[in-house]
Amino acid sequence: MKAHLTDEQAQSLVDGLLPEASRADCQAHADACPLCAAVVASYVALQGALDDLDAPLPPRDFTDVVMQRIDARERQRAWERRLAFGILGAAACAACLIFAYLGAGAWAPIVARVTDALGGVVRVVSIGSDVLAPLVRALRFEIALGCAALGLPLLLALSRLVPRGAEARA
Repeated sequence: MKAHLTDEQAQSLVDGLLPEASRADCQAHADACPLCAAVVASYVALQGALDDLDAPLPPRDFTDVVMQRIDARERQRAWERRLAFGILGAAACAACLIFAYLGAGAWAPIVARVTDALGGVVRVVSIGSDVLAPLVRALRFEIALGCAALGLPLLLALSRLVPRGAEARA
């Protein structure tokens, strides 16, 4: 190793997190270089000082406070759900009352038109699937999809190699 250890390398060496290949090189450099040995020694001292510290305990009422907040949030969400269902129920009741008040003569033609339109859509989808299924099989859509799945990332990678703007003019 020719360059000095970085702080990250020195810290990883002390913590034992370096890969096996670079651990020996870093240790040999730290043993031979007084500057890097001082950095490693400072991390060893810091680790020892931090190990001697006691972790602070949470306050006695920590669990109670957290549970109270969770309970309050759950109560708020339950109230919001009840309100939403109440509004939905009121809207449904209002719609039923309007339909009943207007009578079948007012809304039956609308329902009939919507039902006819939905029937037409179902008919189109059914005919379309009968026509398109053999076409898709004949065109080997799976092969085209596979080629697109392989070709698009390749084209994207190649587009990154094309110089743009100032790079193209230089």
